[in-house]
Amino acid sequence: MTYRLVHALDGAGFDRFAVSYSGGKGYHIELFFDRAVSVEAARKFYATILQHAEIGPDAHGKVEFRPSSTQGVKLPLGINQKTGRYCGFCDTADGLRVWSPEESREYFRRIRKTDHQRVLDFIAEDVEAYDQREAAEMEDAVARHKPLPIYDQSESFTLARASDRYMHGMTAPGQRHNSFLMLARFMNHHGHDQADALELITEWFAWQDRTFYKSDTEFCARDLAECIEFVYANDQTLHAETRDLTVTFAEIDAIIRRCPGKSQKALTYAMLIHSKRLAAENGVFFMTYKQMEQTAGIAERTARRHIDGIAEIGVIDIVRRNQRIPGTKFNKPNFYRMTLAEQDEEGGRGFEIANGTTFADVVRNMYSERQIRALLPRRQSDAILTS
Repeated sequence: MTYRLVHALDGAGFDRFAVSYSGGKGYHIELFFDRAVSVEAARKFYATILQHAEIGPDAHGKVEFRPSSTQGVKLPLGINQKTGRYCGFCDTADGLRVWSPEESREYFRRIRKTDHQRVLDFIAEDVEAYDQREAAEMEDAVARHKPLPIYDQSESFTLARASDRYMHGMTAPGQRHNSFLMLARFMNHHGHDQADALELITEWFAWQDRTFYKSDTEFCARDLAECIEFVYANDQTLHAETRDLTVTFAEIDAIIRRCPGKSQKALTYAMLIHSKRLAAENGVFFMTYKQMEQTAGIAERTARRHIDGIAEIGVIDIVRRNQRIPGTKFNKPNFYRMTLAEQDEEGGRGFEIANGTTFADVVRNMYSERQIRALLPRRQSDAILTS
């Protein structure tokens, strides 16, 4: 939970927070505001960050809001009266190792306050975004495309950098925890499941220079497992390189003319964009059914049902699917290749896309209203033109 919350706060642009050990079973995340905010606003901020961290209502008992009318704030830098343990500061980048009193006091002196207005603006923006998401749920699936979180990853987690770390190992102290995160993304990028990732990174860690880290074997093993769990739970992967995110008229026209149903169109467009971002040089890419559900706006079972259909009409090629790993109950990753035409007869009229560009956006750019109504059934054309 701590890793998830820290990631959500960082992702939302709130980096002026502190993490401290409770002295017992858990951790505290403290924010220090430059001015007081209402309890109502603080609770909304708490709830919004939990949503960004994908922590559901059933886990709220594990992530408590403080202070309340009956519960105060447990201050850091003290001693837990039950366990006798020191409540020092810590950091996820350091595997949540509890810092010494000297380290904690020095860190405390450097903590900066969070602008209260940024919190209020963040809450307001999220409410507006929620309203927009609710409205989007009313749209036809053919007019909806959602970018995956893995399309916007930190540049510190590039494929080249991860490959180098996996091949050559750590080069200096302080790299252990970030190496675990980087290599977990590396394994996920290449389609390894969690069990494979744990085994491969454990083998990698066994030959690292022992002088580069101080933590004992048990602590490192636990930290590795938590890093892998966090990466796979959030489906994080790696940057390969900057891609040309331009779709051509021929590609969109093929989807319009060859995919009869709205879900088939939505799925094919989602796979096309995914391939442009993440496919290898030979055009082969890895995409899970869960990713198809998230970005195409259709149910996972619908994606499973339509994969064979869009392969039969020739818009994708199933390179490998449902291939069992020998001696295990696991399947190897599914791989696909897009088989849409890349250029039209006029030389490839295109449309540059960005995160969140929907299928409807592209279609409206490439066709007139009259052409859209002529090419699509009424419900599909209405969805395209009104979304």
